[in-house]
Amino acid sequence: MKSLIVDIGLYQSKIAYLENNKLIDLFIEDKSNKKTQNNIYRGIVKNILLGMEAGFIDIGSDKNAYLKINKGQVIKKGHEILVQVKKEAIGDKGQKLTTEISIPGRYLVLMPTRDDIAVSNKIADEEEIKRLKSIVSKIKPENVGVIIRTEALGKDEKDFERDFKELINIWDDIKKENKLGMGPKLLYKDLDMTLKVIRDIFNSDFDKVIVNNLEKFNQIKKILKNIDKSYESKVEYFEEGIDIFDYYGIKKELKRALNRKVWLKNGGYIIIDKTEALTVIDVNTGKYTGKLGLDETVFNTNCDAAKEIARQIRIRDIGGIIIVDFIDMKSSAYKKKLIKKLQEYLQEDKVKAKVLGMTNLGLVEIVRRKSKDSIDNHFKSECIYCGGGGKIKSINSILDNIEKEVIRIKKHTNLKNILFRVSSYIYNKLNENKFKDIKIISEYYDLDIKIEKDIELDVNNIKIIY
Repeated sequence: MKSLIVDIGLYQSKIAYLENNKLIDLFIEDKSNKKTQNNIYRGIVKNILLGMEAGFIDIGSDKNAYLKINKGQVIKKGHEILVQVKKEAIGDKGQKLTTEISIPGRYLVLMPTRDDIAVSNKIADEEEIKRLKSIVSKIKPENVGVIIRTEALGKDEKDFERDFKELINIWDDIKKENKLGMGPKLLYKDLDMTLKVIRDIFNSDFDKVIVNNLEKFNQIKKILKNIDKSYESKVEYFEEGIDIFDYYGIKKELKRALNRKVWLKNGGYIIIDKTEALTVIDVNTGKYTGKLGLDETVFNTNCDAAKEIARQIRIRDIGGIIIVDFIDMKSSAYKKKLIKKLQEYLQEDKVKAKVLGMTNLGLVEIVRRKSKDSIDNHFKSECIYCGGGGKIKSINSILDNIEKEVIRIKKHTNLKNILFRVSSYIYNKLNENKFKDIKIISEYYDLDIKIEKDIELDVNNIKIIY
């Protein structure tokens, strides 16, 4: 049984992907961190540095965005130019732009500045590639390019026609908007994280999507209906006023995913440590002694650990180099079996991960592409007390926790006033914008919320005083 649990809050949106009620993947978006990636703009060329092959474009942001000028590309200062954000702004640098526009659909990506057909490199079967290209070439409009996505595997002409129609309509709207008005202008805003995830991963294997926000419930129904009319009935509305992640047991899984130590069902455990350069995962037998010989006990512990490691890598979205220190095994046959099992578990992840082999000491190197911000970035901040040696709750996570408590109180009591006692750290973080976020929560839920500092409380702690 597969399901998606969607938690929409004022400060965070979260989607939990469950299989048989077990957390498999997690998607998070912080509302305060406004994304511009994949948005399409009409920009104004402000400056050109030919020596650097760079143009600086005003798209209406605080800083001019950067555009790499390709050989033969003619761009002049003051010109209007159609651009898409390729990479978000970092520090003092503005967004990175491209003039090669791409608009993703469910099965296809429309490339209106090209005129070719490409296929996702995840589709390996040559016969299937030929079949997909043949179908798309028949229905593709002239003078536009197309990338056939992995999700197109096994789909037919009707699916592609529906996708093309929607994508061409979006492109026509962009061209119309581009002709109106003057100056920098947003022409197309990419879907938010929730709708993007639903569009990209929901299929007939899923039993339901459960969402706790009425507006998002209607948006999800609409997007799934466009993919397949039968999907609309799989969307369920969850009553607002109850913490949906708590109700479905996801909070416990989240807590586990934030811990350094993760226990295995057999009594063994793994330790996950992140450094600047790589992530190290250490496997230990713990309380597990086994009923078989030492070699079998170690092999079974390593196999259980491999399964949990693959799952934790996916949930936490650990990217880059990952070193796993399995318990040493003497048998080369056991080592080969373990590597094979680890590869199988990692293949269930849509993000490509490669196992590079095992050393004599039982060290396994994994390389995995990073697809989104790691879970730590959404729920933790660098500790002001230990200077980065440990982690404390991030401001968005704190606000999300306060909001969930307010929802619970609103649902189960008639109280009109709530007092939160918080640690000095939390108080100071909330006071950075003069408690503006608390006022937003207060007004949204029609409750008077007061915040008091309590120096006795630990850094992450919040107390509710009715």
